[in-house]
Amino acid sequence: MKHSISVIFFFAISFLLSTTSVNAQQAPDADQAASDSAMQDKSMQEKNMQDKNMADGDMKSSDMAGKGMADDQSNIRPPVSLIEQFTQDIERSLDSGLVNPMLAGTEDFLTILQPDNHSTDRGIAILLPEWNQAATDTRAINYLRQHLPNEGWTTIAIQPITKPENYPSQQLKPSLAAEENKEMLTKYAEQLAPMLTSVMEKAAEYPGVFLVIAQGNNAAILLDLYEQAAVEQPNALITLSAHRQSAAGNQRLAEQIAGSELPVLDIVLKKDVHWIKYFAQDRQKAAKRELKPIYRQRELTNFRAGYYPEERLAKEIKGWLTTVGW
Repeated sequence: MKHSISVIFFFAISFLLSTTSVNAQQAPDADQAASDSAMQDKSMQEKNMQDKNMADGDMKSSDMAGKGMADDQSNIRPPVSLIEQFTQDIERSLDSGLVNPMLAGTEDFLTILQPDNHSTDRGIAILLPEWNQAATDTRAINYLRQHLPNEGWTTIAIQPITKPENYPSQQLKPSLAAEENKEMLTKYAEQLAPMLTSVMEKAAEYPGVFLVIAQGNNAAILLDLYEQAAVEQPNALITLSAHRQSAAGNQRLAEQIAGSELPVLDIVLKKDVHWIKYFAQDRQKAAKRELKPIYRQRELTNFRAGYYPEERLAKEIKGWLTTVGW
């Protein structure tokens, strides 16, 4: 009996000791787990803080970049217009004594006045280039500006306004396109007329005859102004590749030249836009049909499309003026 009690007591003591040992081992493990969890929470907080700082930095950088772009855009100058480019080039490249600013109403425009250097003063030649061309354009006008003074002509080269914006019309319906084109050309002619009036008033200060040499579309618009008596007519007109942008417009141009009392020298090029040459034939036929007294058409052989052979051009002009009596 005593032996049995001793055995039971021994096992009870052993159980208590083993339980205490296990609890002692588990306590550090729990503390370690709690510590690890706390460290993970702290790391997550630090990472979240870093992410927030980076996001704030990106937003700030984006705001600064956007502001910088806005500042750059505000400093960008608008593009210089074609007429301003021509004006600046002329003022930089020519003797200031030749450049003559003038007024057309309240609008400024530029002319180049080249006095004659011949013993005989024949008169004054007003040179009107094609729209979108400079008064120093090398296709024809600049050469005539410098050459004609050797023949006794004072020259005034006009820097014209640029062609109407969006011309010709892109309307698909022909009647609407024709209406828009007429409106745009009317406004253009209204701007061109006071320029020509100012130049003619300047030309009146010089002795001799008035000669006008006009190119391309501007030659056709000039005939409109003469027909309407919107500007004073010269003593003679020389056209260089005169044309309009439509078949009906070119037919009207032929009728205007044929019906005009102006002596006309109509010069075209062998190498040019096909339809410009095509409608030149209509002008010649109309002049013959109307028995226009002083009309001559000449086709010049050129090697570069749109560029006039200089010596041949000068020879044709001189020969025709001699025939007319000047």
